[in-house]
Order: sequence, then structure tokens, then C-alpha cells
Amino acid sequence: MTVQQSDRDTDTATGEVDEPDRRDQILEAANECFAQLGIQRTSVQDVARQAAVSRGTVYRYFADRTVLISAAIEWGAQRFYQQVALAMEGKTTLAEQVGAMAETHAAILIDHRTRNRLMSEDAELIRHMIADGDAAVRRATAFLMPYVADARARGEVGAGVDILAASEWLARIVYSFYTVREAQSFDINDPKTVRRYVENFAVNGLR
Repeated sequence: MTVQQSDRDTDTATGEVDEPDRRDQILEAANECFAQLGIQRTSVQDVARQAAVSRGTVYRYFADRTVLISAAIEWGAQRFYQQVALAMEGKTTLAEQVGAMAETHAAILIDHRTRNRLMSEDAELIRHMIADGDAAVRRATAFLMPYVADARARGEVGAGVDILAASEWLARIVYSFYTVREAQSFDINDPKTVRRYVENFAVNGLR
């Protein structure tokens, strides 16, 4: 009997009941473990403990650790865009909206670096970030397209500007902050400074 199958049998014996939000509970716990331990040191048992469920429950939702990690990263990305959408509320121009996105992004990165040095020490996280790069840019592009379309309708960007291309341009700018630790003309460790930098320059090329 494999370890996973044994866990499933034990889980059934404990009488745990699936709940609609159990999957999200596990994914939230996984992201908290990533923050505390880094992906490389996070085990399925760690996630189960953090979520207050058995390891068998985790395996009922996720076939193995690799699937769990990928799902947790995707779940974390969705939470990120929820935060970004809230930060963008009330901003009246595309420059302000993308600036708010960049500020939120920078604050999250700084939190990770301060709490656990993940960006420099977790090789597994770096591998996932590189592998997920194309998907991350696609997600950010899709998220930004309605904002760019509205900005074009308001005349903030050129009437002939392609919405998809413009959204991808902005997405790549924001995503680039993942890959660097220093900047020459602004303080990358100050989210408000990052916001002002993006507000001043990112949208200019779309006019």
C-alpha cells in the first residue's frame, strides 16, 4: 500500500466531510506555507497541518505535491488580481490604475523578500516563476484589457492603439519587477516610488 493510499484510507476512517470551500482552505494553507517555509521546503504534510486537515484530504483534491503547488500558485495569482482590482478602484486614468497595480505588486514582493528571502533562496519558486512567466503575462494582459479599452474610449491612448498589444506591453512592464532587485532611477523597495515611476512612463508609449 502506498503512502498516499494509506492516507486516503485513514482520512475516510476519521469521517472528515468534504466542504465546498475545503479546496480553497488547502490552497490558502499552501500559500501560507510557501510564505513561511518557501516552496522548496513545503511538504504535503506541512500544508495539511496548516489547513487543519489530514494528508488524505489534501490528496483527495490534489493528485500529488506538484499538482498542489501549481494549483496554489494559480490560486495566489487570482487573489493577487482581486487585490489589484481593489487598489484600482477610484483611479480615474489608466496611468493611475496601472500605477496602483505596480504599487500592489511591489508591496507583495517586498513582503515576501522581508519575511523569508524566497526570491533569493528558493530555487523551486524561481523555477516555477520562470515556467509560469508566459502564463503570468497572459493573465495580466487579460486583466488589463478592459482598462485599456476604457482608456482608449476616453482618449487617453491613441485611437489606433491595439488593445491586446497595449495590454501586453503594460503586463510585461509590471511582470518585469519580479525579475530584478535593484533600479537605477527609482527605489524599487518603495512601492509608492514604483507607482510613480509606472504612472509617469508606462502609458506614455500608448499615446
